Amino acid sequence: MIIELLNLLTGFIPRPMLIRPDEGGFRLFPKLFSGGCYLTELLPGKWYWLIPWFMENEVCSTRTQVADTRAQSTWTNDGQNVTVGTSVRYYVSDPMKALLEVHNYDQSLQNIVLGIVCEYAGKHSLEQLKTMSGELTALLLSEVRLASTGWGLKVQGVSITDIGNAKNVRLLVSGIG
Repeated sequence: MIIELLNLLTGFIPRPMLIRPDEGGFRLFPKLFSGGCYLTELLPGKWYWLIPWFMENEVCSTRTQVADTRAQSTWTNDGQNVTVGTSVRYYVSDPMKALLEVHNYDQSLQNIVLGIVCEYAGKHSLEQLKTMSGELTALLLSEVRLASTGWGLKVQGVSITDIGNAKNVRLLVSGIG
């Protein structure tokens, strides 16, 4: 509590900020008389000055990440209810785009994968899904790369973690209390 108060009271004093070698981002500084903001790219391994009262900054990790997407349940074209689990391996190649061009790139990337899996499964039978998982993986990779173009991400791979029969049970309840 006292530290926060001290930071607030001394927010007009410039502070050094180090961007780690595995990070990148941006800094905003308002233009005093003309309106708008100056936008500065924060490069890895560099020092920058930050004045908390007037500047805002955002930094993200640029290291390779593997995101395990939730299992997608869908219907195949032969009427089977299946669940397909996937994971995506990617890294942030352009932190400015990743932070400014898409809201929550992690979640957006996972949602793209879920949509593509659902669409693909609806066009094939359960047996085709099990035997053609390599084709599905290649299609997922190309479609995810295409859909995330301009986001500052480099999708390295998409893997299928499991495919199997599923039984969906949905419980709709109202007025619990």
